[in-house]
Amino acid sequence: MNKLVQVFTAVVFLLMPIFASAGTAAAAAVVLTPSIQAAFDLTAATAAAGDRSRLKSQYSELTVLTAQYDSREEQIRVLHEANAQSLISVRKQITAIDQAAVAKLTTTVTSAKERYQPLFDQYSALNSRITLVKGLKDKTLNAVLKAQADAMKITVQIARQDIRDKEAVLKAAKEARTRKMTAARNTLSGIESPQASIKSHKSAAAALNKRITADFSSFKSAIRKQNPSLAGQSLSSLVSGYRQIAVSKQKIIELEQKVAAVIAATFKQISS
Repeated sequence: MNKLVQVFTAVVFLLMPIFASAGTAAAAAVVLTPSIQAAFDLTAATAAAGDRSRLKSQYSELTVLTAQYDSREEQIRVLHEANAQSLISVRKQITAIDQAAVAKLTTTVTSAKERYQPLFDQYSALNSRITLVKGLKDKTLNAVLKAQADAMKITVQIARQDIRDKEAVLKAAKEARTRKMTAARNTLSGIESPQASIKSHKSAAAALNKRITADFSSFKSAIRKQNPSLAGQSLSSLVSGYRQIAVSKQKIIELEQKVAAVIAATFKQISS
């Protein structure tokens, strides 16, 4: 692994604990407090033995699922924020591709033009003088000036060719830079598909959260009334909803990891 990729990897691992301490992830819609546990226990105690066992099993699974929800939500947040920071960095790296080299070549061309300009000015002035002297019909002066112009012409041609050569090198460098930047951006565009899928899964999870919020209200009402039948129905819906959310959250985690992999591949491409 080359140096740039190593740096990228190190930065991501350094950023992750920072993000983790920056704030808590969105908590689950269901919070099973001690008072809710106590009310549930009283409700379960009124149920028949078979129903009581099923209620406790559902409640136990709900407890696991809500903890899993918070854990995955935090994992998603850390991955997403790390990716966001890495995207800023990789985009800066793309912009910086061969930037220094092109700037140096641009300066070389500019310096060459400035260095040769006095020669060009002198050659232009000499030719203008030759044009003026022609009207005087002074053959000797014409011959002297023409000899000077012929001597300078070779030097001027060499200077102009030197500038053209340097401009050609600059043009090639700019074109190469454009190709590299385009290739890197094409690689980075690989994040678009997983990002679109992430939005879709987040929308699905948000809709499920609304349903869960309603189901939890029904569950709390049922255990306040010590109605095991209604409590069981609410628990079944809650568990089903959280299972579906768990699938979406796991998929989001995998998609964020795909985004990270694309960014890493782009870093590697830039440094190659």
